[in-house]
Amino acid sequence: MEAWRHVDAGAVGDAIIVLERAVEECQDNAEVTKLLAKLNLRIDEVRAFQNWCHESLRIDSRDPEPHEMLADYFEARGRQEEAEEERRVAAALRQPASA
Repeated sequence: MEAWRHVDAGAVGDAIIVLERAVEECQDNAEVTKLLAKLNLRIDEVRAFQNWCHESLRIDSRDPEPHEMLADYFEARGRQEEAEEERRVAAALRQPASA
């Protein structure tokens, strides 16, 4: 994948551009939006990180990973209450649906 070549070369910004183009072409790809979130956090673009996490949840509201990503972010910044809430949501999503 072209984006990974950019990441490996240390060009995270270029990787983000490639992935944003992919989102424009194939809008409902939660995996791409999660990767965009992670890369934006890596370059300290916190607002973009949060926006991409929320976009991923819009695409797949049953995916616990964006909640875990947000929880990790909040926890690392001492925002325990927000981290705990995100972890509760992620845990609930991991529970099998009752028959």
